[in-house]
Parts: sequence; C-alpha cells; structure tokens
Amino acid sequence: MIPGTTASLICPACGQAFLSMQQSMEGMVQCPHCAHNALRGYFGTHAQVAGVAQVRRRVSQAQPMQSMPEPEPRRDIHTDLQAAGAPGLQTTKQVPANFTARQTLQPSQALMPTGAPPPPAEEFKTPPHLRSSPWRNAFILLAFAVVCGGALWLWWDSVNASAVKPGVKVAPSPAKEVAQNDPIALKTQIARAVIPAPDVGAVAEDAKALVTELFAAETAERRAACIQDAAKCRAEIEAQFGTAGGKKTELRMLPRFSSMPQTLPGGQPVPLFKLVTSVCTNGALIRLNMGADGKRRINWPLLFETHTAALATFLKQPAGEAAWFHVGLRPSHGLDIAAELRPKYITFDVQVSAGSEPHFVACVVRDSPLGRFMERESEWGKSYLARLLVRRLDIKSEAPCLLVIDCEGAPER
Repeated sequence: MIPGTTASLICPACGQAFLSMQQSMEGMVQCPHCAHNALRGYFGTHAQVAGVAQVRRRVSQAQPMQSMPEPEPRRDIHTDLQAAGAPGLQTTKQVPANFTARQTLQPSQALMPTGAPPPPAEEFKTPPHLRSSPWRNAFILLAFAVVCGGALWLWWDSVNASAVKPGVKVAPSPAKEVAQNDPIALKTQIARAVIPAPDVGAVAEDAKALVTELFAAETAERRAACIQDAAKCRAEIEAQFGTAGGKKTELRMLPRFSSMPQTLPGGQPVPLFKLVTSVCTNGALIRLNMGADGKRRINWPLLFETHTAALATFLKQPAGEAAWFHVGLRPSHGLDIAAELRPKYITFDVQVSAGSEPHFVACVVRDSPLGRFMERESEWGKSYLARLLVRRLDIKSEAPCLLVIDCEGAPER
C-alpha cells in the first residue's frame, strides 16, 4: 500500500474494513461488502474506531447498563466453607463482569461518539452513466398519448360514421350515383350481393376426378363424358387428348390457383385450375361448369384455347380480322402503351396461360358504351374471366395489343 494514496476505511453499515483511494471528504465511497454508498466523511478509520471504543468502554464502566438484569451471586465452595467457619481459607470478592455499551449499538452507530446525533440519511444517487435522460420518458409519454388519441379517433369515427346531422344532406358516392342512374348497374350490384361462395373443396375433387378420367379414358365416349357440350367439339377433344394423332398427351400437374377470378359480367367467383401437360408446359386454364343434370364438367372452350395458344396464333394474322376468345383480365395502368394514348383507352392485362407469358394488353376505347360498361363492371386489384371479341391493334407499345370490340354479356348498345 502506498501511503497517502489509499486509506483503510470502516463501513458504518456493516462494520467491515476496506481500502479506498478516495481522499476528498466530499467524494462518494461505496462499501464493497454491503454496497453502502455515502460521502467519504461518513466512513471511519482504524484510529477513530479505537478512540470511540475507549470512550465507550469508560462510559460503560461508570454507568452500567440498566436494561441488563444483574446476575445472581454465584455460590461456590469457598463461600460455603467460610460461612461454616472453616479455618485457614481466604476468599476473594467476585467482581461482576463489565459489559460494554458497544454490544447494543447498531452497526451504523459503531463509529459515532456517545451522545452524538445520528447522521442524516443519505439518499442513494445513481451514477451519471446509469441515469436515464428526462427527455426519454417525455417522448414515451407523448408517443403513448398519440397512439391512444389515434385509437380513440378511429373508434369515434367508426361509431359515428352513419350518423347524419339534421338538415345536412350527404352527397352520394360516385358508385351509388351511377347505380341510381343506371338500372343495369343497380341490378348487377344486387345480384353480386346475393351470390353464394362456391364450395371450393367439392369443385377441386370434381376437377381432379374429371381430368384424371380425361387422360386415362380409352374411348371417345369416356372422354366426352368429362366435357360440357362435348357433342359440339368432339373432333377437337380427340385431336388434343385422343390416340388418333399418334403420341397421346400426358398429364403432368393440376394445381389450383390460390385466388378466384370473377366472371365479367356477373361477378361470380370461379375456382380456376392450372393444367400442365406434355404439350403445354406453361399450363392451360381449367374451370368447371354446372350442367343441367346437376353435375360439374370441364369448360372446353377455355381449356382448348389456352392449351393450344389460340390467341397467340390469332395475333399473327392480319389486323382487320376479329374473333372471340376466353381470356383472363386484370385492370392495369396501361404502362405498356405510349403515354399519349393512355387517356384514350382503358387497359387490361390479358392472361391466356397459367404463367406470366405470353403477355398481351387489351385496350377498350374509354369514351364508348363498352368502355363505360367495362370500367363500371371491373374493380382495381381483381381478376376476371371474360369472353371478348377482339382484333389486333397496331399501336406503339411494348407488348402485343388487342382492341376489344365486344364483351359477352354486355348490354346491347
């Protein structure tokens, strides 16, 4: 130990000694034994303890403790013999043991002189590096108030959304205004509201059974039993899945799409399946139709056109011709066509396979009865199945474009 740099201190709380390098009497010292934290002046030294012990010992000898009962005189053989008059025995007077008041002192009072008032209680102070910023608590309180206020506002808005003040007229939304002015649109909205959701599990089981039978059938009659209105397309069925063409088409995979498109028009949800064969690796589209006998069968036009890529073949023909095709539609921003043409057309992404390729764009003249009809019947973010009358549209674009001339189910114009 280097003299002058360290000091041996006595903790007033536990009474144990320890070394400290704190020299200033105003500095903070912490006992390593009991973690008592106080100023340097509250910790004593060995010299102080020795002086206090001598003072208390003298005081306690002069003033014995009143609270301790005096011990009963102890009788021994010398006292008894002296009382009996035994000669030759000398007795010595027994002096009672002196008790020091230090035994009754608390550890925190061991270093205090007798009669001195106890030191004031020292509040524990957190070290600066462990103290939290006052702004942090204020920020947390402010964030909590903002969250509670937002939740209260949302609750109040939802509760009072339908409340209308007396004398105040609420302007109808554009959709409601169109429905009120257009009886066909109103009828469509009512029909969509009562459309029941299809039994996806039952439809999936029927699709698996029908496709398996279609590829496993040995005769044309068995294959025709899987197709709706097979009498009208028997030749196409045999050409695609029969054995007359040489090598028979093999089934590879039949998963179901996670989302269900809707019919356009009508808004009927349709479970759609992806058919991958040895001929069509991109995957054809399959949907089932309910027949008059209450049994589901495969919709042949959609399967045939997507399995043979009929639309891609049609676009290679002259632009003046038009034809009907079953396609999948999704409203788009028209980024594939030139910017100056986007205000003129309503655009849709066209899907004719289970994959993203090939990619086509369907354009409908915006300022036309068909354009207004399709804009009213379609919603952003939803996909649709429709049968369209189209022809090739030669405009500046990044993808092949189709001009929609008519849509099956649209009102007559």
